[in-house]
Amino acid sequence: MEEARELMESMNPDGDGLLGLEEFVGWMEREVKLGNEERKIELREAFRMYSMEASECITPKSLKRMLSTFGESTSLEDCYVMIREFDVNEDGVLSFDEFKLMMV
Repeated sequence: MEEARELMESMNPDGDGLLGLEEFVGWMEREVKLGNEERKIELREAFRMYSMEASECITPKSLKRMLSTFGESTSLEDCYVMIREFDVNEDGVLSFDEFKLMMV
C-alpha cells in the first residue's frame, strides 16, 4: 500500500489526488528516460535467451525451446502465430527491434 501511495505522489506533482493525462504522460516520459538504458540491457539479455545461439533473431523453434524451459507446452504452430503478431518486416523471425516492440 505504501508503494502505491509513493507511486501516486510521483505521478501527481500538483498533489490534487487526481491523475491527469498530462501528468501520466510526463511521468511515463521520465520513467522511460531514467530506465531506458537499464531496460535496454535487460531486453538484450532476454532476447539472447530466446534467440538461437548463432543467429540474431528469435525463430519459432527457438521460441518453443525457451518456452518449454519455463514449463510452457506450446506447439510450433502457436510459436509461428506469436512471432507473426510482432514480425514487422514479415521475415518469419523476430529481430531485437521487433522483440522490443513485443516487450513494451
